[in-house]
Amino acid sequence: MASLAPDELLEANRIDVFQCLKNTVYAAASIEPLAGGQANFTYHVRLEQALCHRDDATTAITDVLVKRGAPYMAKHPQNGLTTDRCDVEVVCMKELESLQEQWVASNATRFIVRTPKCLFYEAETKTQVHEYIPRVLDLRTYSLKLFRLQTTASLRPQCRELGKALAGYIARFHSLGAIPPGNGAESKGRSDIWSAVTQSDDMQKLKHMINYDWLLDRVDQFPEVLQDAREVFVQVKQRALDELERGSKNLTVIHGDFYPQNILLQAEPLSVGCLTPLYVVDWENAQLGLPAMDHGGMMGEMYVLWLCHGIEAGLWMMQGYAKGLATLPEETKWRVAVQIGVHILSFWTFGREGPVGEFARQGRDIVANAWGKNRAWFETSELSCLFLGTS
Repeated sequence: MASLAPDELLEANRIDVFQCLKNTVYAAASIEPLAGGQANFTYHVRLEQALCHRDDATTAITDVLVKRGAPYMAKHPQNGLTTDRCDVEVVCMKELESLQEQWVASNATRFIVRTPKCLFYEAETKTQVHEYIPRVLDLRTYSLKLFRLQTTASLRPQCRELGKALAGYIARFHSLGAIPPGNGAESKGRSDIWSAVTQSDDMQKLKHMINYDWLLDRVDQFPEVLQDAREVFVQVKQRALDELERGSKNLTVIHGDFYPQNILLQAEPLSVGCLTPLYVVDWENAQLGLPAMDHGGMMGEMYVLWLCHGIEAGLWMMQGYAKGLATLPEETKWRVAVQIGVHILSFWTFGREGPVGEFARQGRDIVANAWGKNRAWFETSELSCLFLGTS
């Protein structure tokens, strides 16, 4: 089937989804493809018959999102991809759902961060049925559309709180998978997650490649800017390999794609004093790794909103996110700083229009100064927020 064109595959999988669901309570009245995403086939399904919401008997479920995985990328079928990722995502979503009430009760911000519910999973066909959340944008698109138009100083506290809420949520997830499972009943969810992510290291290898192999590729792309930093980049890549191959005690289960593009929120201006839901999606790349990979990727993307688009809200969210990491050891913060630079270099100088040479310089300076633990440089940069409260 992967020999078909992407549009043909989308339609073929749509028909398969219809057949998969027809004898379940999620039988479809209509199935429409959803835009976005590279790896999976995703659809908006209108149900033949409304269902009672399992958490709220007064609410009916009329729509669901269906996500279907294949052993290749949906948008690039010539590229193979393990379907173990689908099992990993379902396990993570189920465990996060079981903890949601407890986590919300201890939340101290005006943002409620959670993961959508996985309602049904057919493992044989890698077909997931998720809670459908209408009228949302991902945080990056939201920032480009709404923050660009309404970035005023009055939004600064909310943006910082948003960033802090995201940092707190993902840090809790990291803690959940921080040590190998024990034998007690309380470790059941952790055991399931560890079992799922250790079935395959394909996604781990992919993440290493697109971060650190691409980092070295950028030296050839921008030799006049990056050649002098090659040796530092080689050392950064080697340390990242050592962290994985030697089973660093700091390894935990990470999201793996923790970027604004995988944070959803309602497509409307933030309201002062109101609770705002934030939804963390796309858990299929969850893997063993360092928390700094998630933190550095998210902060790097927030910083790019400022560097590339001049959106101050990007800086404010990054500052709030850094505040959420305030209790991390200084050594961990240096690792986060390295990853911010790696992310900017690897992702924002490839196939982009605009001042990519400037991104290369920015990324180089961040990586080099983080690797050298040059505190003085960071204290005069916009990334000084990462080290506030660290002596």
